[in-house]
Amino acid sequence: MTSYELAAGVVQLAAPLANPNVPTGADFKDWVLVIAGNIFIAILVLRAIGHYFKREWGELFGHIAAGVLVGGLIYANNQTINVLKGFWGLLSGGN
Repeated sequence: MTSYELAAGVVQLAAPLANPNVPTGADFKDWVLVIAGNIFIAILVLRAIGHYFKREWGELFGHIAAGVLVGGLIYANNQTINVLKGFWGLLSGGN
């Protein structure tokens, strides 16, 4: 087997991966994140109402701040991953 035949075999094996019609699971990931985000918002609203009626202002504002942070992580996950990678690069001294 020559190197040309070997390279041709690798190209044939990798060809289905380049096909845009092959499902990657990205749509399923987005769907799961939307469902998780909606459940999170429902829990946030219910707990915020409870804190409001008990007049627990500090806990209410702390809960809202944590909700904004976690909501940002859910809805902007690609940007969050990029920020965390950049932060880790600064800590580890990498590029």
